[in-house]
Amino acid sequence: MTTRKLAMAGALGLASLGLIGAGAGATFTDAVNVQQKITAGTIDMQLTSPNSSVSFSSDGKTATFADLGPTASTFTSGAVATTITNHGTVTANAIQLSASHVAGTDAHSAALASELCVKIVSSNQVAYDGKLSGLESQPLQLQGPVPPGGTDSFTTEFYAGKGACASLDNAAEGGVVTPTVTVSYQG
Repeated sequence: MTTRKLAMAGALGLASLGLIGAGAGATFTDAVNVQQKITAGTIDMQLTSPNSSVSFSSDGKTATFADLGPTASTFTSGAVATTITNHGTVTANAIQLSASHVAGTDAHSAALASELCVKIVSSNQVAYDGKLSGLESQPLQLQGPVPPGGTDSFTTEFYAGKGACASLDNAAEGGVVTPTVTVSYQG
């Protein structure tokens, strides 16, 4: 055998020994896991009313009261009862009462919107009684909670000319406004 072949066989032998030694430093590995299925619940608030003049959207989220007017300068819609039911699977908390309106683009409608008052009674307690614009600018936090299957009863009355709310003035004559009261829930 030539020296070159001997050197090559020696180098291969040493490399083989090195590979055998590499396996001697091997470590075992393993792992464990923790898992849990989580299902988010729902809140599904829907409106009903004993008042037959109230109509509802198909999803029960919007109640529309019968049109009112033409009115005199002093008027009331009367207290219209609605019941809100939680058809969801979790408790609804953090209840907020707010308002908005849509008015015609004329000055009479703007005047009517600024002079209109609303009274909201929740569970036999006055939640708000004052100008619609006040509830628009400062929503209120109401007491809760409403559990699944639970209800929250309200009456809503739009008016002018009683209590601290003055009668409409001439600027509101002929005005048209559609006020909206919103009760928002979080769960």
